[in-house]
Amino acid sequence: MKNVQVLVTEADGNIVFLHQLAPGASSRSYGIQVARLAGVPQTVIDRAQEILENLEAGSLDPLGFPRLARPRRRLKEAPQLALFAEGVEKKENR
Repeated sequence: MKNVQVLVTEADGNIVFLHQLAPGASSRSYGIQVARLAGVPQTVIDRAQEILENLEAGSLDPLGFPRLARPRRRLKEAPQLALFAEGVEKKENR
């Protein structure tokens, strides 16, 4: 077993997979960019970016835990973010 990475190039926040393998681990995670490519709704992408920025900034609560749920904007109530578009009908088993 060997640890390899897929090489990527970045431009303006977008990634392009180069279809080449290189030895070793990647220098960073591309989870948010891959989610965008997969069609995850923008509201989910934006929230993931907020959480990532909180983690990278080392924002901690009074007990020393990461502040994962501290949004930039204040909501009257925090709605559940939809992962898939509304109105998608479930296929019935025939």
